[in-house]
Amino acid sequence: MCLLDLPYFFRSLFSYVSATCFKKKLRATDTAVYSSVCLTSDLDVYLTHMNNARYLREIDLARIEFLLRTGIWRELRRRGGLIFTIANSVRYRRFVRTFSRYEIRTRIVYWDDVSIFFEFRFVSKADGFVRAIVYNRQQVVDCSADELMRTVVGGGGGDGADATEAAKTASEGAYQRPECPIEIHHWIQSNLMSSASLKAEIGDGDPL
Repeated sequence: MCLLDLPYFFRSLFSYVSATCFKKKLRATDTAVYSSVCLTSDLDVYLTHMNNARYLREIDLARIEFLLRTGIWRELRRRGGLIFTIANSVRYRRFVRTFSRYEIRTRIVYWDDVSIFFEFRFVSKADGFVRAIVYNRQQVVDCSADELMRTVVGGGGGDGADATEAAKTASEGAYQRPECPIEIHHWIQSNLMSSASLKAEIGDGDPL
């Protein structure tokens, strides 16, 4: 029995190589497009459309490309930080059918001092319909998410003299954190209420 999910690791490697060697760089405020197709390995028990869990697998790959193409990953590692998923919210609107082609349109919609909030839209190439939308919260550890984004959005991409220039630009007023979208605000509040409920129930000391 295989102890590793080899297709996932191979696809992750492909996303890494594609983003670093072949695809153009993006600004952190841009929308990235990741193209894919619903294969037989993606199907649910009805064998007609993508299974629900697969959507989260696909956004992993889209996020890898986004972090690399925007320079966020490079700046994060320069600061000695890491980034992890701590919450997802998925809304399924229509099926992604077998063998249909789709795009995942990735963008950052908000960040605070500790987290970066992503939006992923699954868009059918046949009709342009948004089949599903995912909100994803990435927690930044060992450095400040706001300072990270201040550098990257400032224009440097996180490397050497560029990072210094980005910080200078940001300090001169070019940097501005986006306003929190109303749906993200309510999602954050929902997570806080869930955390408080669990703490009251089991005395969990986890702050999330």
